[in-house]
Amino acid sequence: MKKFFTQPIGSLVRQNAIGFIVCNIYLIGTGFELFESVDGVNRIFNFAWAFTLTSIVIGSYYLVEGQVPNYWKMATVILGAVLILGTLIEISVPEFRETGFSGMYFIWAFNSLTYILTIRGTGVFRPVYEYLSIFAFIGVLVGSGAGLFFDYTPPESIQPVFGIAWISMVVGFGYGSYVAWGDKLASSTNE
Repeated sequence: MKKFFTQPIGSLVRQNAIGFIVCNIYLIGTGFELFESVDGVNRIFNFAWAFTLTSIVIGSYYLVEGQVPNYWKMATVILGAVLILGTLIEISVPEFRETGFSGMYFIWAFNSLTYILTIRGTGVFRPVYEYLSIFAFIGVLVGSGAGLFFDYTPPESIQPVFGIAWISMVVGFGYGSYVAWGDKLASSTNE
């Protein structure tokens, strides 16, 4: 058990990226009502989603350590805390279980979009994952910002666009982080 919690950050992020993808597959499946789900299991997956995402977010600083200011290290930790706290609010407060805690999603998407745009073109993320992430985080920003700032719920007819954006985020940010860390770990062992 100690080895799991003390492993190198790159290995930890890669494992959590896979966990993040698995959690999202489950949550997307239940969101599109592809199968029946139990509320308690949904909450566990929702918390696991936040935990795995927090690891990816905190690890993102170390992925681009030489290319961003040092204060990004603290910023990723703060964002991770927002994700965990927001998810705990989302799973424990009944009114947020159905609608989600849009403030958390907005803060996360805004910061993640800033991150992706900052490292864009540096070769850290492969271009396909950069563009998928940019599209995804803009979609999450629009979706969460509409409810947060304008108390507006987009009509059902355009909800599939947000579903596509979410899937883009899973592939772009989730799998993109997995691949980026794989590239970094492979290049560090070859040097």
